[in-house]
Amino acid sequence: MARILVVDDESLSRALVTEVGESLGYEVLAAASIKEGLALAERGVDVVLLDVLLPDGDGLAHVETFAQMPGRPDVIIITGYGSADAAETALRSGAWEYLVKPLRIRDLSQALTQAVQWRSSRDNQSRSLLLHPDIIGESPSLLEALEELQEAAASNVNVLITGETGVGKELFASALHANSPRASGPFITVDCTTLPETLVEAHLFGHARGAFTGADRAREGLLSAADHGTLFLDEVGELPLPVQGAFLRALELRRFRPVGEVREVESDFRLVAATNRDLDDMVSMDLYRSDLRFRLRGMTIHVPPLRRRVEDIPRLAEHFTARYCQRHGLPPKELTSCCLDMLAAYSWPGNVRELRHTIERACAAAGDGIQLFTRHLPTEIRIELARKRLVHLSAPAPAPEQATAEPTVEVPIPSAPQGDPESFPTLRDMKAKAERTYLAGLFAACGGDVRRAAHIAGVSRGHFYELLRKYELERPGV
Repeated sequence: MARILVVDDESLSRALVTEVGESLGYEVLAAASIKEGLALAERGVDVVLLDVLLPDGDGLAHVETFAQMPGRPDVIIITGYGSADAAETALRSGAWEYLVKPLRIRDLSQALTQAVQWRSSRDNQSRSLLLHPDIIGESPSLLEALEELQEAAASNVNVLITGETGVGKELFASALHANSPRASGPFITVDCTTLPETLVEAHLFGHARGAFTGADRAREGLLSAADHGTLFLDEVGELPLPVQGAFLRALELRRFRPVGEVREVESDFRLVAATNRDLDDMVSMDLYRSDLRFRLRGMTIHVPPLRRRVEDIPRLAEHFTARYCQRHGLPPKELTSCCLDMLAAYSWPGNVRELRHTIERACAAAGDGIQLFTRHLPTEIRIELARKRLVHLSAPAPAPEQATAEPTVEVPIPSAPQGDPESFPTLRDMKAKAERTYLAGLFAACGGDVRRAAHIAGVSRGHFYELLRKYELERPGV
């Protein structure tokens, strides 16, 4: 159900909008001032009918303010003092429509219906646009990442894309830019692993002629090149520690000084960063600035590994097969069921990138053949799966009562005292004691392996380190 907000100091206008809106099946909120309207808009609305002359200000001056509220509503201006100039001002400010009082039911009904229908079609178009040509699949984990991508594309905050090597972080960054208001601007990609450590600042901020040996002419930096567009820093975890402070300042102010220059320059860029490293761990080891980490995380998108989206493998494989055959002039090829089964059984440590390379090698091996068989897959994949089958066949069968049992570790949990109620600890103390006992047992059972213990506990390694310090458990078995 669409939600309508009318902001008008005339009670008759508020009553008419409420009646018409509710007759169309919409929920209607009413306010008599800009302040009251903004408070109601915080709840999230779809359309705002905004009067011009209000007790606490000019409605035209607040069109953009209302348009930026939760739900990013469309604004319809209503006024009793209509003029061509005022109508032009309203429409140029971003208003959807301009209605003159006295309001007519037909005009009001038509404007509301069209605005709601426009929002619905726009949202559907936005969802379809996010189905980037090379982002293939409908697994729950991928759809969750796409929802995060859609939310990030509609905003202008910094975005951190996380995920293992080869999952497609740069593809997500490209899709985010293409579906954002900055789509018409430049998309500048920077691989932090390729930046020479001694020249990182010169590459990012630019430099003047003669700023250092070999600087025979002035050069524009990558931040300047991304003006009014998107700057994508791939593998941002590799950004050298000495440069992080200067980059943080540029990120906060969108202003920086090229190497060898006296004056600062500005650049209106939007930052999208990606990493396969755990920045929390790096901060705990003093390898990364905590303030930069927080600044990067305006929003976070986690791209799932391929092993968590096995159901997407057939479509991905077919997509890569068709693209390779078309690009190299080969006849279309069909993946046999045995080949698809083997692809689904493999662990894919290299994720989608490894799958693409595997399909390309298989197509090349098949030549002019019209089917891809397991024989066409890389030998190392076939060997790994053959070893797994042999290990599985040689393993002793579990006892019937243990066949479906999950391995568990008994962790003693402290029990509450009995008897006198006054002897009972507080709930907070009891929880802390149980948490310490759990952590100590888990850490000892993992032999001090923080990575493994954090994975089992379901928390990041950075958080696990914090818990160990909290309970003074830095050494296993304490």
